[in-house]
Amino acid sequence: MTSENIIALVDNKKILTKNIQLNHNNIAITLPIYAAEGKKLIRLAVTKEGRTTNFQHVLLEDGKQIDNNSKFNWHDGIIYSLMIDRFNDGDKSINQKVEHDSLSDKANYMGGDLQGVVDKLNSNYFDNLGINTIWISPVYDNPNIAFREYPEPHRWYSGYHGYWPISSTRVEEKFGDMDKLKELIDVAHKHDIKILLDFVSNHVHKDHPYYRNHKDWFGQLDLPDGRKNIRFWDEFRLTTWFEPYLPSYDFLGSETVLDTITTNAVWWLNETGADGFRHDAVKHVPNEFWRKLTTKIKKEIEIPNNTPVYQVGETFGSYDLISSYVNNGQLSAQFNFNLYDVALPTFINKDASFNGLDKEMQKTFSVYGPLHLMSNVMDSHDKNRFMAFADGDLDVSEWSAVEQGWENPPKVDNPDSYKKLTLYMAFMNTIPGLPVIYYGSEFGMTGASDPDNRRMMRFDNALSKHEKNTMEEVSKIIKLRSNHTALRYGDYYSLIADDNIYAYVRSDLNERILVVLNKSQKKLSSKLVFPNVYKASKLVSLIDNIETQVSVNIANIQLDGMSYNIYKIE
Repeated sequence: MTSENIIALVDNKKILTKNIQLNHNNIAITLPIYAAEGKKLIRLAVTKEGRTTNFQHVLLEDGKQIDNNSKFNWHDGIIYSLMIDRFNDGDKSINQKVEHDSLSDKANYMGGDLQGVVDKLNSNYFDNLGINTIWISPVYDNPNIAFREYPEPHRWYSGYHGYWPISSTRVEEKFGDMDKLKELIDVAHKHDIKILLDFVSNHVHKDHPYYRNHKDWFGQLDLPDGRKNIRFWDEFRLTTWFEPYLPSYDFLGSETVLDTITTNAVWWLNETGADGFRHDAVKHVPNEFWRKLTTKIKKEIEIPNNTPVYQVGETFGSYDLISSYVNNGQLSAQFNFNLYDVALPTFINKDASFNGLDKEMQKTFSVYGPLHLMSNVMDSHDKNRFMAFADGDLDVSEWSAVEQGWENPPKVDNPDSYKKLTLYMAFMNTIPGLPVIYYGSEFGMTGASDPDNRRMMRFDNALSKHEKNTMEEVSKIIKLRSNHTALRYGDYYSLIADDNIYAYVRSDLNERILVVLNKSQKKLSSKLVFPNVYKASKLVSLIDNIETQVSVNIANIQLDGMSYNIYKIE
């Protein structure tokens, strides 16, 4: 084999053969200084006799392999998602429920506010957990009255969640004000924590001045065939309304509204100092919007400040649909719901093999690459809580369990269910992409569909013994990701994916990390065969420091039922 057999690129530009040297199995690449400045991505593959290896990825910063001493980049992100109203009540003087005789407490304001988040930042809650990025729910001013949901049984709701904007510049007074939001972001930055704002680009509330004064900016509620254009998520995805009181923008029909809303998004970043966005309902907004927004962010924020802005979107749909909004001058990433849809039943159902999950992982890599910024979830404010599935209150086929949340809310009965959660957390925090921890999931909060999955957060002595133990375990897992670059930037190589055992290796130039998961209730032994190139001599557990010898590239390990271990390969 010669250097002619090597394909190497730096940020998608081919590296000349003369800059590639081959010495046995070692490949040396020489880059001119200008090509090594700043953050660069090296991709390399080898071809021989018509066969090609997987591309290996190496992230560089100023010509050096990125390590734990490098400046933060978004591959380092570990996201904590919280709903402001449901997280922590820090200022009781601004508590104000919406008065309505048919409005349940579960759908009303519960008192959480921006000061409550500041308090938890100052008490090191997020530092102790290992979080470096917080996505907060929308901060817009919302109406002070209740509205009735369109689908039966037509329950009443308040705007506690923040997704009914009546202003594009004011902060909801029940959360605080703009100064308090800026304080939150400033305090977060002092803790080296990034803040993502939740931006609502698809719609406003009917009481918003935009709708009152510019109805031509919005689509029509009434369809030509007499139907109401409400919740046609796929049939009319770019025009459908969520509710009769939530008019949807017509971005394709007005260049003015396209420019106005993208300018407003940039204003929020400049005004508050936030670090990026979680974007709501991405697939209901045309690609033109995301291209214009990202162009403005690059010109006005990223290039002048040399600061990358992370934009992650929410889209439910196919890989083709989701990926159509990623890169190409649009979003940094989206939530990897397709992987979630396979991972959830794999960890919950006894008869679901890891083989199917591994195939889905490979499919994800084929679409986004093995080194990507997609966000991985185990639950969210739009999903049933993981623990409701783990404890058997819900079947994984029940993607919607609204009535159960109202009539028979889940509660955790089996302590072993927490093991399933920590196993999923170990998986989610050791695979490519950014893990997203939904508030309360760090200790195993349960819940059915909205609003039951948005219960008030609990802390400290309000947690049970099992919840405290779970939170301690989850924190260890998160910090392992933070402390090991291979878990954030490394390539992915599967060793075993059978009915109960999943073993895979993450490798970068700094280290190789082995992850082994056992979802069976029984203690299992497993024979691991490593590639010759590893030249492995032993495995050192990062959980308990126990060493396992590797002989002729083979290691035999044992795992207790519903457990995991993470090793450094030496």
